[in-house]
Amino acid sequence: MLNTNRANTELSADLESIGIRAGDCLIVHCTFKSLKDSGATPKNVIDGLLNALGSNGTLMMPTFTYSYSGIYNVIPFNPRTTPGYANGILSETFRCRHGILRSAHPTYSIAVIGKHAEFLTSQRELCSPLGRGSSFEDALMLNTKILLLGIGNNRNSMIHHVEVAAGLPYNDIPFREFWKNTALVEKNGQIEAVALVPEYPACSDNFSWLDRQLLQEGIACRESICGADSLLINSAEMKKYLLKEIKKKADCLLCNSIICEPCTLRRRRLKEQGLM
Repeated sequence: MLNTNRANTELSADLESIGIRAGDCLIVHCTFKSLKDSGATPKNVIDGLLNALGSNGTLMMPTFTYSYSGIYNVIPFNPRTTPGYANGILSETFRCRHGILRSAHPTYSIAVIGKHAEFLTSQRELCSPLGRGSSFEDALMLNTKILLLGIGNNRNSMIHHVEVAAGLPYNDIPFREFWKNTALVEKNGQIEAVALVPEYPACSDNFSWLDRQLLQEGIACRESICGADSLLINSAEMKKYLLKEIKKKADCLLCNSIICEPCTLRRRRLKEQGLM
């Protein structure tokens, strides 16, 4: 069995090396299997992140549920009890931690602890999921850093915010048409359908080209964290860079798979509007 204390020491050193500092606001996306040989546990990693951020820091993770009413047998959203879907064990462990605040967005909720937790989670029920008025938009105001722990930018949700901020005309096209424009929400023991803002994050497969590009631009740095290849990104600088790239090539964030429904429909929209 690997030594947990050794893993904690390694984690602390690695977080400092990659550039996480006391007082930071930090969004974390993680695949925990990348840490499986380090001896770390989800609780160890969360404790280490909080220790690195200190008492004035803020830690945020996705707890997305995708509770769209069109999905068969979907779990209606209750911010107190509904688990996240496919966000990873680190996020789910974080969601269940004492002192966490969770936003009430019915499809794209987030969990936060720390100085700015209330600011980032309150009054999010009817806002855009990741775009205008979202927790991700407000996180940018806090000079947030993004830690991709063992994964790349194809799991970086802030990039979907940039798609909205760029004014791209395709954000009303959902990832899947059958998801519908309402979500199921549990309130006082009753299930009701709630109308959603018509802005939908979709395919992120092509975001991976940013891994190398953000490093070359000095917007990200790369380090191994407990053996997991990881990126730390300046979110505000990433947004500025991407807005310029989108102006040059409007479809730069869309994948080229012929079977990808949302990217096919979005590229068609761009062509119809003379943007490519």
